[in-house]
Amino acid sequence: MSAETTEMEFVCRACSWRETCGPQEVTEKLRSLGFLRREKKPDAATLRELLTGAGPRLSCPDCGAEGLVIQPVEEDDWQDAVLCDVCRKPIPPERLEAIPDTRRCTGCQEDAEAGRFKEEVEFCPRCGAPLILKMSQARGVTRFKMFCTGSPPCRL
Repeated sequence: MSAETTEMEFVCRACSWRETCGPQEVTEKLRSLGFLRREKKPDAATLRELLTGAGPRLSCPDCGAEGLVIQPVEEDDWQDAVLCDVCRKPIPPERLEAIPDTRRCTGCQEDAEAGRFKEEVEFCPRCGAPLILKMSQARGVTRFKMFCTGSPPCRL
């Protein structure tokens, strides 16, 4: 179990019953077995340690079989990290399930297919913010330069 896991799933091997519990419910289950008599708010490490020994003593509320399997609940945070390459807004989870390797949201993809984009947007290699073309203070061929729009802006 990882240290940052806050929810646990209890599974019965006999009848496939499942229940997901947060720290408060886990504490109540352990108290029903005689653990945590003095501890009001136990920390996550204490709960994990007690759950390793309490699993065989817990019984299923549906079929009454003893020996529940206890496993941490895996959080699906991979959707939060995927941003549209054009507008930098999060891509909806439904689109990511349908097309896992997509780089654009539905609206930006439709605009690109219809030819409504004037040019592709470039992004800062350091922070990922969109770059804009601005006139620099230099003269000559290098008069125009890409600048970061991040806050604070990166120096390229």
